[in-house]
Amino acid sequence: MDEQQISETSSGDITMEHLQAELSEALNQAEENLSGWKRTQADLENYRKKKEAEGTELVQFGKQAGFVQILPVLDSLEMAILHAPEIEDEKYKNFKNGLDGIVKQIDAAIQAMGISKIEAVGKKFDPNLHEAIKEVVGEEDGLVVEQYQTGYTLQGKLLRPAQVSISKKNI
Repeated sequence: MDEQQISETSSGDITMEHLQAELSEALNQAEENLSGWKRTQADLENYRKKKEAEGTELVQFGKQAGFVQILPVLDSLEMAILHAPEIEDEKYKNFKNGLDGIVKQIDAAIQAMGISKIEAVGKKFDPNLHEAIKEVVGEEDGLVVEQYQTGYTLQGKLLRPAQVSISKKNI
């Protein structure tokens, strides 16, 4: 059968060109639908990633906010241990050991949260991690010689700089 015969045997005004046009239109519509579905799928995946990142950021903020609240207590404990008198009484030694144990427990807890102490003494001064509050005479410029307050980072982000004194050849 040729095209002429198809159009004569078909009902009404349906021709081969008309069927091809409808098929082409249906294929175009299917392609549009598939493209729309793919865009929607990508948008959903982007939304999921964004929400996951926001959730992670919120958890980090919560850790930071909680740590900032207990930081003065930790500073006070460390200062109490640092300035404790040397007494040979066994009860006093047990008390001091207990304070040391509390600080170690807090250190372990903050490490589990991803919070790290900034190591300062003996290191080269880094203005991104250290706050110089004093200069002292030394053999090398810019070396941290004493730490007055511990600094902290949360997974690489600075929470508080370490307050330090740095060496200077010529003061």
